[in-house]
Amino acid sequence: FVTGEFKSHRTFLPDDEYGKALDNFVKGCSDMLITDPKGNIFLGKRIVHPQPDWWYVGGRMMPGESPSSSCSRLLKRELSLDIAPERFRSICYNSMAWGMREQQPKSNGTCDVNIVLTVELTQEEISNIVLDPNEYNDCTWVTAQALLAGDYHPALQYSARALLAANKLAEIRELEKQGNADGKVLEALR
Repeated sequence: FVTGEFKSHRTFLPDDEYGKALDNFVKGCSDMLITDPKGNIFLGKRIVHPQPDWWYVGGRMMPGESPSSSCSRLLKRELSLDIAPERFRSICYNSMAWGMREQQPKSNGTCDVNIVLTVELTQEEISNIVLDPNEYNDCTWVTAQALLAGDYHPALQYSARALLAANKLAEIRELEKQGNADGKVLEALR
C-alpha cells in the first residue's frame, strides 16, 4: 500500500556506509521459486554471501518497489528474462539471520526478511535463461520432493512446502469454481 505520494530518495552507499546500514537494519528481499511447466523448481548456485550455495533467484528490494516488481527487475538482472510483475504470486515469507555477509566486516552478518513469490516459466523462457556470472556459477531444476528430502537450506524447504500447499489450494478453488467440489475436492486433498 502507498500512503501519500512516495518518491524514492535511494542513493548508492559507499561500502563502509552500507556495512553500517547492514549492522542496523533488516533488509527486505524478494526471492522466487521459479517453476517449469512440470512443477520443477529452479535453483541457482550462488557464489556470494550470505548464502554461497543453492538458493532462490532474487535479492534486495528497492524503496517503493512491490515484491512482484522487484522480482521482475531481479529476474532481468540475474537470468536475463523479461517477466511481467503480474505473473508472480506470493507464497510465503521467511526471517533470516546470517553469520556472514559479502560486505565488510563480513563476520558481522546480516538479517533479512524474504518475501517468496513464484512464477511458472514457459519452455521458451527457460531456453533463454542466462545466469549472471557475478551471482551464480551453476543452476539446476529439482522436484519439490527432492528439495524437501535433500540437503538444502531450511528456508528453501519451507518455501517449497508453502508452494505445494498453495498449488493444492488453487486446485481445490478451481474445482469449486467448476462446480465439481463433491468428491473431487477430497481426492485433490490426497
